[in-house]
Amino acid sequence: MPTLASHKTCTACMGCMNVCPKGAIGKIQYPDGHFGIRVDMNLCIECGGCERVCPIVNGSNYGEMSRPRLTYAAWAENPEVRHRGATSGIFGALAHKMIKAKGGCVAGVVMSGLTCRYILTDDIYIVGQMQGSKYTSSQPDYIYKEILGELRKGRDVLFCGLPCHVAALLSYIPKPLQERLIAIDIICGGVSSPLLIKRFAEEKNDVKSIRSFRNKDEGWRSQGFRYNLKYLSKDDEIISEKRGVRNLVTDGFACELTDRFSCYDCRMAFPSRKSDLTIGDLWGDQDFPEQHFEGISSIIAHSEKGKNFIKEAGIILNPIDPVKVLKPNSRIFNGKSIKQYFPERRMLARGLQDWDYPTLMKVYASDLRARNLLWMPFAAYRLASFKLAELVRKLQNKKLLSKILASKEIIR
Repeated sequence: MPTLASHKTCTACMGCMNVCPKGAIGKIQYPDGHFGIRVDMNLCIECGGCERVCPIVNGSNYGEMSRPRLTYAAWAENPEVRHRGATSGIFGALAHKMIKAKGGCVAGVVMSGLTCRYILTDDIYIVGQMQGSKYTSSQPDYIYKEILGELRKGRDVLFCGLPCHVAALLSYIPKPLQERLIAIDIICGGVSSPLLIKRFAEEKNDVKSIRSFRNKDEGWRSQGFRYNLKYLSKDDEIISEKRGVRNLVTDGFACELTDRFSCYDCRMAFPSRKSDLTIGDLWGDQDFPEQHFEGISSIIAHSEKGKNFIKEAGIILNPIDPVKVLKPNSRIFNGKSIKQYFPERRMLARGLQDWDYPTLMKVYASDLRARNLLWMPFAAYRLASFKLAELVRKLQNKKLLSKILASKEIIR
Protein backbone atom coordinates (compact mmCIF):
# COMPACT_ATOMS: atom_id res chain seq x y z
CA MET A 1 0.00 0.00 0.00
CA PRO A 2 1.23 3.54 -0.69
CA THR A 3 1.69 5.69 2.40
CA LEU A 4 -1.05 8.31 2.26
CA ALA A 5 -2.84 10.52 4.76
CA SER A 6 -4.82 8.70 7.45
CA HIS A 7 -8.55 8.99 7.94
CA LYS A 8 -7.99 11.76 10.51
CA THR A 9 -5.37 13.74 8.56
CA CYS A 10 -6.77 13.38 5.02
CA THR A 11 -8.28 16.60 3.65
CA ALA A 12 -10.08 14.89 0.72
CA CYS A 13 -8.16 17.15 -1.67
CA MET A 14 -8.17 14.24 -4.16
CA GLY A 15 -4.72 15.09 -5.50
CA CYS A 16 -3.82 11.41 -5.27
CA MET A 17 -6.90 10.43 -7.28
CA ASN A 18 -5.98 12.91 -10.03
CA VAL A 19 -2.38 11.76 -10.38
CA CYS A 20 -2.96 7.99 -10.35
CA PRO A 21 -2.26 6.68 -13.89
CA LYS A 22 -4.29 3.49 -13.38
CA GLY A 23 -7.39 4.81 -11.62
CA ALA A 24 -6.50 2.79 -8.55
CA ILE A 25 -7.60 5.51 -6.14
CA GLY A 26 -11.28 6.28 -5.69
CA LYS A 27 -13.49 8.41 -3.47
CA ILE A 28 -15.51 7.03 -0.55
CA GLN A 29 -17.95 8.65 1.88
CA TYR A 30 -17.70 7.90 5.59
CA PRO A 31 -20.74 7.62 7.90
CA ASP A 32 -20.14 11.18 9.17
CA GLY A 33 -20.63 12.45 5.61
CA HIS A 34 -17.04 13.42 4.93
CA PHE A 35 -15.14 11.99 1.99
CA GLY A 36 -11.91 10.06 1.88
CA ILE A 37 -10.01 7.81 -0.50
CA ARG A 38 -9.52 4.10 -1.03
CA VAL A 39 -6.76 2.31 -2.94
CA ASP A 40 -7.41 -0.73 -5.11
CA MET A 41 -4.17 -2.69 -4.79
CA ASN A 42 -5.16 -4.88 -7.73
CA LEU A 43 -4.72 -1.79 -9.93
CA CYS A 44 -1.89 -0.01 -8.06
CA ILE A 45 1.51 -0.17 -9.78
CA GLU A 46 3.35 1.45 -6.83
CA CYS A 47 4.56 4.41 -8.93
CA GLY A 48 4.62 6.74 -5.90
CA GLY A 49 2.77 9.55 -7.67
CA CYS A 50 0.09 9.74 -5.01
CA GLU A 51 2.67 10.08 -2.23
CA ARG A 52 4.43 12.85 -4.16
CA VAL A 53 1.23 14.86 -4.63
CA CYS A 54 -0.41 14.35 -1.22
CA PRO A 55 0.23 17.62 0.71
CA ILE A 56 0.00 15.76 4.02
CA VAL A 57 2.72 13.14 3.41
CA ASN A 58 5.00 14.69 0.75
CA GLY A 59 7.00 16.67 3.32
CA SER A 60 6.42 20.13 1.85
CA ASN A 61 5.19 23.03 3.96
CA TYR A 62 2.33 25.11 2.62
CA GLY A 63 3.58 28.26 4.31
CA GLU A 64 5.55 29.99 7.03
CA MET A 65 4.67 31.50 10.40
CA SER A 66 5.99 34.87 9.24
CA ARG A 67 4.62 38.36 8.84
CA PRO A 68 2.57 38.70 5.62
CA ARG A 69 4.25 40.81 2.99
CA LEU A 70 1.28 42.77 1.62
CA THR A 71 -2.16 43.11 3.25
CA TYR A 72 -5.09 45.11 1.92
CA ALA A 73 -8.62 46.20 2.68
CA ALA A 74 -10.30 45.82 -0.70
CA TRP A 75 -13.50 45.75 -2.74
CA ALA A 76 -14.46 45.37 -6.40
CA GLU A 77 -14.89 48.55 -8.42
CA ASN A 78 -17.80 47.15 -10.44
CA PRO A 79 -20.98 47.57 -8.29
CA GLU A 80 -22.72 44.53 -9.80
CA VAL A 81 -19.72 42.25 -9.26
CA ARG A 82 -19.33 43.59 -5.73
CA HIS A 83 -22.97 43.05 -4.84
CA ARG A 84 -22.98 39.44 -6.10
CA GLY A 85 -20.04 38.53 -3.89
CA ALA A 86 -20.54 37.20 -0.39
CA THR A 87 -18.30 40.00 0.85
CA SER A 88 -17.11 42.51 -1.75
CA GLY A 89 -16.76 40.67 -5.06
CA ILE A 90 -12.99 40.14 -5.04
CA PHE A 91 -13.17 36.68 -6.61
CA GLY A 92 -15.63 37.97 -9.21
CA ALA A 93 -13.32 40.82 -10.19
CA LEU A 94 -10.33 38.47 -10.48
CA ALA A 95 -12.34 35.97 -12.52
CA HIS A 96 -13.52 38.68 -14.91
CA LYS A 97 -9.92 39.78 -15.38
CA MET A 98 -8.77 36.23 -16.15
CA ILE A 99 -11.52 35.52 -18.70
CA LYS A 100 -12.00 38.91 -20.37
CA ALA A 101 -8.48 40.33 -20.39
CA LYS A 102 -6.36 37.19 -20.37
CA GLY A 103 -8.56 34.84 -22.41
CA GLY A 104 -8.06 32.25 -19.70
CA CYS A 105 -10.38 30.12 -17.61
CA VAL A 106 -11.45 29.99 -13.98
CA ALA A 107 -11.90 27.11 -11.54
CA GLY A 108 -14.20 27.59 -8.56
CA VAL A 109 -17.08 25.96 -6.74
CA VAL A 110 -20.79 25.95 -7.60
CA MET A 111 -23.81 24.34 -6.01
CA SER A 112 -25.12 21.52 -8.18
CA GLY A 113 -28.37 20.64 -6.48
CA LEU A 114 -27.33 19.78 -2.93
CA THR A 115 -23.69 19.11 -3.87
CA CYS A 116 -20.85 21.62 -3.89
CA ARG A 117 -18.32 20.88 -6.64
CA TYR A 118 -15.47 22.49 -8.54
CA ILE A 119 -15.89 23.33 -12.21
CA LEU A 120 -13.61 24.95 -14.81
CA THR A 121 -15.07 27.52 -17.18
CA ASP A 122 -14.31 30.39 -19.54
CA ASP A 123 -17.96 31.52 -19.50
CA ILE A 124 -18.24 34.80 -17.63
CA TYR A 125 -21.89 34.09 -16.77
CA ILE A 126 -20.93 30.94 -14.85
CA VAL A 127 -18.65 33.06 -12.64
CA GLY A 128 -21.76 34.48 -10.94
CA GLN A 129 -22.62 30.97 -9.73
CA MET A 130 -19.11 30.61 -8.32
CA GLN A 131 -19.41 33.81 -6.30
CA GLY A 132 -20.66 33.55 -2.74
CA SER A 133 -19.51 31.46 0.21
CA LYS A 134 -20.39 27.76 0.31
CA TYR A 135 -20.44 26.44 3.86
CA THR A 136 -20.16 22.76 3.06
CA SER A 137 -17.72 20.21 1.70
CA SER A 138 -16.53 21.05 -1.84
CA GLN A 139 -15.71 18.16 -4.17
CA PRO A 140 -12.54 18.57 -6.30
CA ASP A 141 -12.93 15.24 -8.12
CA TYR A 142 -10.73 15.56 -11.27
CA ILE A 143 -10.49 19.38 -11.42
CA TYR A 144 -6.67 19.35 -11.23
CA LYS A 145 -6.48 17.18 -14.36
CA GLU A 146 -8.72 19.63 -16.19
CA ILE A 147 -6.54 22.56 -15.13
CA LEU A 148 -3.37 20.78 -16.21
CA GLY A 149 -4.92 20.18 -19.63
CA GLU A 150 -5.66 23.89 -20.10
CA LEU A 151 -2.20 24.95 -18.91
CA ARG A 152 -0.59 22.55 -21.38
CA LYS A 153 -2.61 24.23 -24.13
CA GLY A 154 -0.95 27.50 -23.19
CA ARG A 155 -3.97 29.03 -21.43
CA ASP A 156 -3.87 30.95 -18.15
CA VAL A 157 -5.95 29.57 -15.29
CA LEU A 158 -7.24 31.10 -12.06
CA PHE A 159 -8.08 28.66 -9.26
CA CYS A 160 -9.90 29.68 -6.09
CA GLY A 161 -10.55 27.17 -3.34
CA LEU A 162 -9.69 25.81 0.09
CA PRO A 163 -6.04 26.03 1.22
CA CYS A 164 -5.73 22.23 1.26
CA HIS A 165 -7.01 22.06 -2.31
CA VAL A 166 -4.57 24.76 -3.44
CA ALA A 167 -1.77 22.81 -1.75
CA ALA A 168 -2.75 19.70 -3.73
CA LEU A 169 -2.98 21.67 -6.96
CA LEU A 170 0.50 23.16 -6.51
CA SER A 171 1.90 19.70 -5.80
CA TYR A 172 0.18 18.31 -8.88
CA ILE A 173 0.98 21.00 -11.49
CA PRO A 174 4.60 20.96 -12.75
CA LYS A 175 6.58 24.05 -11.68
CA PRO A 176 7.16 25.44 -15.23
CA LEU A 177 3.39 25.50 -15.87
CA GLN A 178 2.62 27.32 -12.62
CA GLU A 179 3.76 30.60 -14.19
CA ARG A 180 0.37 30.74 -15.94
CA LEU A 181 -1.57 29.73 -12.82
CA ILE A 182 -3.05 32.17 -10.29
CA ALA A 183 -3.70 30.18 -7.11
CA ILE A 184 -6.07 31.79 -4.61
CA ASP A 185 -7.07 30.30 -1.28
CA ILE A 186 -9.71 31.52 1.12
CA ILE A 187 -9.69 32.15 4.84
CA CYS A 188 -11.20 28.78 5.74
CA GLY A 189 -13.38 28.25 8.79
CA GLY A 190 -13.39 24.47 8.48
CA VAL A 191 -15.35 22.04 6.32
CA SER A 192 -18.71 20.89 7.67
CA SER A 193 -20.34 17.58 6.83
CA PRO A 194 -22.39 17.58 3.60
CA LEU A 195 -24.91 15.36 5.39
CA LEU A 196 -26.15 18.50 7.18
CA ILE A 197 -27.65 19.64 3.88
CA LYS A 198 -29.08 16.18 3.20
CA ARG A 199 -30.84 16.02 6.58
CA PHE A 200 -32.06 19.63 6.18
CA ALA A 201 -33.51 18.81 2.74
CA GLU A 202 -35.19 15.67 4.07
CA GLU A 203 -36.79 17.65 6.89
CA LYS A 204 -38.06 20.41 4.60
CA ASN A 205 -39.07 17.94 1.87
CA ASP A 206 -39.10 20.82 -0.63
CA VAL A 207 -35.44 21.58 -1.33
CA LYS A 208 -34.26 21.40 -4.91
CA SER A 209 -30.93 23.12 -4.38
CA ILE A 210 -29.16 25.55 -2.04
CA ARG A 211 -29.28 29.03 -3.56
CA SER A 212 -26.99 30.84 -1.10
CA PHE A 213 -25.54 30.38 2.37
CA ARG A 214 -25.29 34.07 3.16
CA ASN A 215 -26.20 37.31 1.42
CA LYS A 216 -26.11 41.07 1.82
CA ASP A 217 -29.82 41.82 1.39
CA GLU A 218 -29.62 43.78 4.63
CA GLY A 219 -25.99 44.78 4.15
CA TRP A 220 -22.63 43.37 5.25
CA ARG A 221 -21.32 44.09 8.74
CA SER A 222 -17.81 43.91 10.10
CA GLN A 223 -19.16 42.53 13.39
CA GLY A 224 -22.25 40.50 14.17
CA PHE A 225 -22.96 39.60 10.53
CA ARG A 226 -25.50 36.76 10.38
CA TYR A 227 -25.81 34.07 7.76
CA ASN A 228 -29.04 33.86 5.77
CA LEU A 229 -29.68 30.52 4.07
CA LYS A 230 -31.74 30.52 0.87
CA TYR A 231 -32.85 27.49 -1.09
CA LEU A 232 -34.72 26.76 -4.29
CA SER A 233 -37.94 24.83 -3.77
CA LYS A 234 -39.17 22.05 -6.03
CA ASP A 235 -41.52 24.65 -7.54
CA ASP A 236 -38.50 26.86 -8.33
CA GLU A 237 -39.42 29.37 -5.64
CA ILE A 238 -36.61 30.97 -3.65
CA ILE A 239 -37.21 30.37 0.05
CA SER A 240 -35.29 32.38 2.63
CA GLU A 241 -34.77 31.05 6.13
CA LYS A 242 -35.53 33.73 8.70
CA ARG A 243 -32.56 35.60 10.13
CA GLY A 244 -32.00 34.73 13.75
CA VAL A 245 -33.81 31.39 13.44
CA ARG A 246 -31.36 28.52 13.59
CA ASN A 247 -30.97 25.98 10.81
CA LEU A 248 -28.89 22.82 10.61
CA VAL A 249 -26.82 23.91 7.59
CA THR A 250 -25.27 27.24 8.60
CA ASP A 251 -25.43 26.75 12.37
CA GLY A 252 -24.07 23.24 11.96
CA PHE A 253 -21.14 24.83 10.15
CA ALA A 254 -20.68 27.65 12.65
CA CYS A 255 -20.58 25.39 15.72
CA GLU A 256 -17.43 23.64 14.34
CA LEU A 257 -18.65 20.28 15.65
CA THR A 258 -19.25 18.72 12.22
CA ASP A 259 -15.87 19.51 10.61
CA ARG A 260 -13.47 17.03 9.05
CA PHE A 261 -11.04 15.75 11.65
CA SER A 262 -8.19 17.28 9.64
CA CYS A 263 -9.78 20.72 10.12
CA TYR A 264 -9.14 20.56 13.87
CA ASP A 265 -5.41 20.41 13.21
CA CYS A 266 -5.16 22.19 9.86
CA ARG A 267 -1.69 21.99 8.30
CA MET A 268 -2.36 24.83 5.85
CA ALA A 269 -2.98 27.63 8.35
CA PHE A 270 -0.13 30.08 7.78
CA PRO A 271 -0.05 33.88 7.39
CA SER A 272 2.51 33.53 4.55
CA ARG A 273 1.59 30.86 2.01
CA LYS A 274 2.57 29.24 -1.27
CA SER A 275 -0.64 30.49 -2.85
CA ASP A 276 -0.52 33.77 -4.76
CA LEU A 277 -3.39 35.36 -2.82
CA THR A 278 -5.49 34.73 0.29
CA ILE A 279 -8.93 36.38 0.41
CA GLY A 280 -11.69 36.63 3.01
CA ASP A 281 -13.84 39.01 5.06
CA LEU A 282 -12.18 41.94 6.80
CA TRP A 283 -13.88 41.32 10.11
CA GLY A 284 -13.60 44.00 12.75
CA ASP A 285 -12.90 46.83 10.31
CA GLN A 286 -13.21 50.34 11.74
CA ASP A 287 -11.38 52.30 9.04
CA PHE A 288 -13.95 52.18 6.21
CA PRO A 289 -17.42 52.32 7.81
CA GLU A 290 -18.91 53.97 4.72
CA GLN A 291 -18.09 50.81 2.75
CA HIS A 292 -19.54 48.31 5.19
CA PHE A 293 -22.99 47.90 3.64
CA GLU A 294 -21.58 46.51 0.37
CA GLY A 295 -18.79 44.62 2.14
CA ILE A 296 -15.02 44.83 2.62
CA SER A 297 -12.57 42.02 1.98
CA SER A 298 -9.07 41.36 3.19
CA ILE A 299 -6.41 40.34 0.67
CA ILE A 300 -2.99 38.96 1.48
CA ALA A 301 -0.65 38.97 -1.53
CA HIS A 302 2.03 36.30 -1.15
CA SER A 303 3.77 36.64 -4.52
CA GLU A 304 4.72 39.25 -7.10
CA LYS A 305 2.44 37.46 -9.55
CA GLY A 306 -0.48 37.79 -7.17
CA LYS A 307 0.28 41.43 -6.36
CA ASN A 308 0.44 42.40 -10.02
CA PHE A 309 -2.75 40.53 -10.86
CA ILE A 310 -4.91 42.29 -8.24
CA LYS A 311 -3.59 45.69 -9.30
CA GLU A 312 -4.94 45.11 -12.81
CA ALA A 313 -8.26 43.50 -11.87
CA GLY A 314 -10.58 46.42 -11.10
CA ILE A 315 -10.17 46.23 -7.34
CA ILE A 316 -9.93 49.15 -4.89
CA LEU A 317 -6.85 48.38 -2.77
CA ASN A 318 -6.04 50.04 0.55
CA PRO A 319 -2.79 48.86 2.19
CA ILE A 320 -3.34 48.16 5.88
CA ASP A 321 -1.40 46.87 8.86
CA PRO A 322 -1.25 43.03 8.90
CA VAL A 323 -2.54 43.07 12.49
CA LYS A 324 -5.90 44.37 11.22
CA VAL A 325 -6.21 41.31 9.01
CA LEU A 326 -4.72 38.65 11.28
CA LYS A 327 -6.13 39.52 14.70
CA PRO A 328 -9.86 39.19 13.81
CA ASN A 329 -9.16 36.28 11.42
CA SER A 330 -7.21 33.81 13.53
CA ARG A 331 -8.13 30.93 11.20
CA ILE A 332 -5.48 32.34 8.86
CA PHE A 333 -2.70 31.26 11.22
CA ASN A 334 -4.27 29.00 13.86
CA GLY A 335 -5.65 25.72 12.55
CA LYS A 336 -6.08 23.97 15.90
CA SER A 337 -9.25 23.41 17.90
CA ILE A 338 -9.98 21.31 20.97
CA LYS A 339 -13.52 20.70 19.68
CA GLN A 340 -12.25 17.55 17.97
CA TYR A 341 -12.28 15.97 21.44
CA PHE A 342 -15.86 16.97 22.26
CA PRO A 343 -18.30 14.03 22.52
CA GLU A 344 -20.64 15.70 20.01
CA ARG A 345 -17.96 15.38 17.32
CA ARG A 346 -17.23 11.79 18.31
CA MET A 347 -20.93 10.97 17.96
CA LEU A 348 -21.44 12.83 14.67
CA ALA A 349 -21.66 9.75 12.44
CA ARG A 350 -24.22 8.09 14.68
CA GLY A 351 -26.17 11.31 15.10
CA LEU A 352 -26.46 12.04 11.39
CA GLN A 353 -27.52 8.48 10.67
CA ASP A 354 -29.88 7.73 13.57
CA TRP A 355 -31.07 10.82 15.46
CA ASP A 356 -34.27 12.66 14.70
CA TYR A 357 -34.10 16.19 13.32
CA PRO A 358 -35.03 18.07 16.54
CA THR A 359 -32.18 16.30 18.36
CA LEU A 360 -29.72 17.19 15.59
CA MET A 361 -30.86 20.80 15.83
CA LYS A 362 -30.21 20.88 19.57
CA VAL A 363 -26.80 19.21 19.42
CA TYR A 364 -25.33 20.66 16.21
CA ALA A 365 -27.27 23.91 15.74
CA SER A 366 -27.43 24.84 19.45
CA ASP A 367 -31.20 25.26 19.19
CA LEU A 368 -31.60 25.38 22.96
CA ARG A 369 -33.57 28.55 23.56
CA ALA A 370 -36.87 26.77 24.24
CA ARG A 371 -37.12 25.81 27.89
CA ASN A 372 -36.87 22.06 28.21
CA LEU A 373 -35.92 20.56 31.54
CA LEU A 374 -34.45 17.44 29.95
CA TRP A 375 -32.02 19.53 27.89
CA MET A 376 -31.02 22.03 30.58
CA PRO A 377 -27.90 20.06 31.67
CA PHE A 378 -26.78 19.87 28.05
CA ALA A 379 -27.35 23.62 27.61
CA ALA A 380 -25.13 24.30 30.63
CA TYR A 381 -22.48 21.92 29.28
CA ARG A 382 -22.65 23.58 25.85
CA LEU A 383 -22.09 27.03 27.31
CA ALA A 384 -19.16 25.89 29.48
CA SER A 385 -17.49 23.78 26.76
CA PHE A 386 -17.68 26.55 24.16
CA LYS A 387 -16.28 29.06 26.67
CA LEU A 388 -13.38 26.69 27.31
CA ALA A 389 -12.71 26.25 23.58
CA GLU A 390 -12.80 30.04 23.13
CA LEU A 391 -10.37 30.59 26.01
CA VAL A 392 -7.90 28.00 24.70
CA ARG A 393 -8.07 29.52 21.24
CA LYS A 394 -7.44 33.03 22.56
CA LEU A 395 -4.34 31.83 24.38
CA GLN A 396 -3.11 30.04 21.24
CA ASN A 397 -3.81 33.11 19.11
CA LYS A 398 -1.92 35.43 21.43
CA LYS A 399 1.17 33.23 21.38
CA LEU A 400 1.13 32.67 17.61
CA LEU A 401 0.39 36.29 16.73
CA SER A 402 3.28 37.49 18.87
CA LYS A 403 5.60 35.09 17.04
CA ILE A 404 4.31 36.16 13.61
CA LEU A 405 4.62 39.88 14.21
CA ALA A 406 8.16 39.47 15.54
CA SER A 407 9.24 37.60 12.40
CA LYS A 408 10.57 38.90 9.10
CA GLU A 409 8.63 38.98 5.84
CA ILE A 410 9.05 36.08 3.43
CA ILE A 411 9.54 37.42 -0.11
CA ARG A 412 8.62 35.17 -3.04
